[in-house]
Order: sequence, then structure tokens, then C-alpha cells
Amino acid sequence: MNEEKVECWTIKEYVLYKMDRSMAIVGLIVLGVWALAKGTPEMSQIAIAVVGVLGGYIGGRSGKA
Repeated sequence: MNEEKVECWTIKEYVLYKMDRSMAIVGLIVLGVWALAKGTPEMSQIAIAVVGVLGGYIGGRSGKA
């Protein structure tokens, strides 16, 4: 018999989990905007890296449907 483990979270754990991910995404966006505002070539590379990370994250999430 193949039994799958179901993970049960408390409401506090679930809210903290969701808040942690949301804060990380907002932090990346702020970092990218700040890097673009500086306007130097090095900062442009940081902004491009942030866009790549967010694109990879969104692509990975959409593949889990």
C-alpha cells in the first residue's frame, strides 16, 4: 500500500511561510529597482540577475500546476 504523508501546519506556521516568501520577492524587486536607479554598469548587472531569478521562480511555480 502506498501511503502519502500529509503535512499539517498550524495557522502561525502557514502565515509565516507565506510572509517569508512574499518578503523575499518584494526584497528582490526593491533591490532591482534600486540597482536601476543607480544607473552604473555594475548595477545593471545586478538588475539583470534579479530579473533572471524572478523569472526562474515564476517559471518554476507555473510548472508545478
